[in-house]
Amino acid sequence: MEKNNLRDTLNLPETSFPMRANLPQNEPKWVEKWTQEDLYKKLRSKADGRPKFNLHCGPPYANGNMHMGHMLSKGLKDIVNRSKQMLGFDAVFVPGWDCHGLPIEWKIEQEINAKGKTKDDYSRADIRSMCRGFAQKWVDAQKVDWKRLGAIGDFDHAYLTMNYKNEAGIIRELGKMAEAGLLYKSAKSIMWSIVEETSLAEAEVEYADKESTAVYVKFAVAGKDEAVVIWTTTPWTLPSNKAVAYAADATYVKVKALEVFEKATAQVGDEIWLAKELLEDVAKMVGFTKYEVVAEQKGKAFEGMRLQHCFYDVQVPMLAGHHVTMDAGTGFVHIAPSHGADDFIMGQKEGLDLVCHVNGDGTYDEHIHPLPSTKSKLEGVNIWDAQKLIIDEMTTNRNLMRWHKLKHSYPVSWRSKAPLIFRTTPQWYLGLDKQATGNNNLNGKTVRQTAMDEIKSIASNNGWVPAYGENRITSMMENRGDWCLSRQRIWGVPMTIFRHKKTGEYVFDQKVFEHISSKVEELGIDAWESLSTEQLLPEGYLQAKGWQAEELEKETDILDVWFDSGTTYAHVVEEQMGEPIPADLYLEGSDQHRGWFNSSLTACCATRGHAPYKAVLTHGFVVDGDGKKMSKSLGNGIEPTELQKKYGMDIVRLWVAAADYNEDIRISEEILKGSTDSYRKFRNTFRFLLGNLSDFDENTHTVPYDKLPELEQWILSLFSQLMNQAREDYDTYRFNKVYQALHNFCTKELSNLYFDVRKDSLYCDATEGETAHRRRSCQTVLMVLLKGLTTYMAPIMPFTCDEVWRSRFGEENSVHLEDFIQPEEGWMNSALEAKWDEVMDIRRRVNLVIEELRESGKVGSSLEAALHLKLTQKQLDAMKNIDAAELFIVSAATVELADGEPAYVAQKAEGKKCQRCWMYFTELDEAETCIRCAEAVSQKSAKIAA
Repeated sequence: MEKNNLRDTLNLPETSFPMRANLPQNEPKWVEKWTQEDLYKKLRSKADGRPKFNLHCGPPYANGNMHMGHMLSKGLKDIVNRSKQMLGFDAVFVPGWDCHGLPIEWKIEQEINAKGKTKDDYSRADIRSMCRGFAQKWVDAQKVDWKRLGAIGDFDHAYLTMNYKNEAGIIRELGKMAEAGLLYKSAKSIMWSIVEETSLAEAEVEYADKESTAVYVKFAVAGKDEAVVIWTTTPWTLPSNKAVAYAADATYVKVKALEVFEKATAQVGDEIWLAKELLEDVAKMVGFTKYEVVAEQKGKAFEGMRLQHCFYDVQVPMLAGHHVTMDAGTGFVHIAPSHGADDFIMGQKEGLDLVCHVNGDGTYDEHIHPLPSTKSKLEGVNIWDAQKLIIDEMTTNRNLMRWHKLKHSYPVSWRSKAPLIFRTTPQWYLGLDKQATGNNNLNGKTVRQTAMDEIKSIASNNGWVPAYGENRITSMMENRGDWCLSRQRIWGVPMTIFRHKKTGEYVFDQKVFEHISSKVEELGIDAWESLSTEQLLPEGYLQAKGWQAEELEKETDILDVWFDSGTTYAHVVEEQMGEPIPADLYLEGSDQHRGWFNSSLTACCATRGHAPYKAVLTHGFVVDGDGKKMSKSLGNGIEPTELQKKYGMDIVRLWVAAADYNEDIRISEEILKGSTDSYRKFRNTFRFLLGNLSDFDENTHTVPYDKLPELEQWILSLFSQLMNQAREDYDTYRFNKVYQALHNFCTKELSNLYFDVRKDSLYCDATEGETAHRRRSCQTVLMVLLKGLTTYMAPIMPFTCDEVWRSRFGEENSVHLEDFIQPEEGWMNSALEAKWDEVMDIRRRVNLVIEELRESGKVGSSLEAALHLKLTQKQLDAMKNIDAAELFIVSAATVELADGEPAYVAQKAEGKKCQRCWMYFTELDEAETCIRCAEAVSQKSAKIAA
């Protein structure tokens, strides 16, 4: 045969699997294909009878496009679900959305205002309808992004907290808590948003830097020519001052001004009390340039002392305060019980006036007194604007010693970012430390005690992933106050509680809640307002109680939106999905230890007496390549839609899998380039496997394990270990370990070794007869590698792996309907691996001498070289049954026992180059081919002729 035709006789790879992935163009076709095939339904059918695995989906909020945090969280969830399914579970997954709440209502108000109208121009039902439409729009948009990620789930039956059935389920859970005696209404000083005009729970509060106006103010001691000095960053609370607190065990001094700063309001001779520990700082701030201490006493000496209010004609008591510290201020704290958490507690204890004179919109009410010296009215004035009026008043009456600007951490709304205030208002609470009195599952324990016990129980089963999650949620549960359930808004599930006007009795009967729930399930939350009292109560209820309908009033507050999502264990897992609780896993970002994980744990313990989950996996936040928070203002944000168009979601999923989610996860173009390089390595590996299996029939060509060459047995042993470890890592959510192990195996053991060594056999060996044994042995292992790598990478790269699988096994067969391939008994061989550790050490040394020969210019490739190896007995034993020339990819090799130290000699091979396999031989046939190639050519020619 002519030299030019020899190439046609090679067994070159053949595959329709393209080198270029074109993921942005092809992935949407796979999403459509899986939808048309109803892959989720097929998975359920295949898994029928298997043990269930339920990753209960925490609902994203339906008010915008998905961001990279969503991609991370939902990518992790899909990897969990797919891997659990392939581990032999029935991995059910129902996605869902959180639809009620202030952020959506806030958006609708902005849209209304943009039309030149206000929310008062619309009915409450109209506003709810607009909110519902807004939420549905974003549910639809996010569903597209979610599915585009490659996620598999029951999207056709996704849960929405605004679905009537879910709204009804939320009310049922409220009823269970009410009947158990865990609900109560009380006036407390709570976080309040005057911008959003509603109370907020702890989980809705963030902290940001704010510049405040701080003041040093004198409260004159009644009957004496001296004063106590307080410092506050909230001058607007001074009209509500009812006392001044001191630390009983602290040391205080009375300081007399001998000289004062020329611009100071203080005068020579002024005498003021302050904490000894803070003397130097306070004296400087109020302008005492020279002073003397004229008295010293312990704080408890102030007991019974009364002070003149700093501008009103009233006296206020001095009280011992447990919250008075010496880290800032003067050592005295002004007490406004209606505007501070600690102040409120002290006010309750001491019988102080708790009435709040600040309206929900941040203006003073009609009962607030005007300022006496300046005659300024405070009624109707916003508290922030009023601060100047109050400072002017105290400047006039000479009780202001100093005002200054202070930048400090301040609570803000997590939605509007507007500063919050403490405001005493009546709210509904779930009592964490109340003893249940009605039907309940708490077995004599409180909700907090039950939750703390459940946290420990979960930890004992390694259920907090990472383990530090236990400490985080323990701290949150230990330190949180009673759960404030009520909100003063429109878009949300109503607190369906009746109050009997005459007796003040609240209707906590579960039968009533059940009846209301049935109406809500039929008509939605509008039913609470649209239906009459008689319609909302079970038939005969009023008569049994001896009440008239007009004697009952409806609660107007709605439920905290965290209650909606916190009770999904009931109205989603139990009712909609028909699955038992606790669910196997909850998975969200680490901020949910104070959010969804916490609200779910609290609610479920209150109604079921146990946690709603067996395990909780948390991940860090997505940050930019420098570790900075991503934001539009910094210009470092990355939109998922950009990544869909530029990279494709399999690349993004590789980024997700490679991440150490214990910490914040960085993303940048450079990091994504690394993911792209990794993807290319996997794709090239798949293409090599597919191409070199094109003529392999698994049924007729598979070589039994005991007939495989040692190289193949070694590769199977290594791959068996990898597969076993990957299953364990998937089961324990260590996805980065799976990714790293598979990537390293493809790069190191396969591409750089096994494929390199076996290319000659695959391309040049005969395809039939005894001489085809080595090639068929290699293909036998390649088939195992193809099945193994494709199934084990399928949870991470679902698009590509399904493309690979169907390329080999037919369009009707999806890899996602397969389980993880498991090694056969006998493949793992520790003795063989130990032997090959020695062989690989020899290979590394041989490669060095071949590289030296190549660098010298004596050979171009390793096939032009011949080796002469003198080895130790241990090395010689390791090389037994191994073709050295084949392993080291040279044309010839001799191996013998060394007299002393081992020697590795490489030189140019003798003879001529075979024009087909390019190895060097001393004898070639007329076509300049070696004996092996001549046989293969003859076989190929005969097949063509036939």
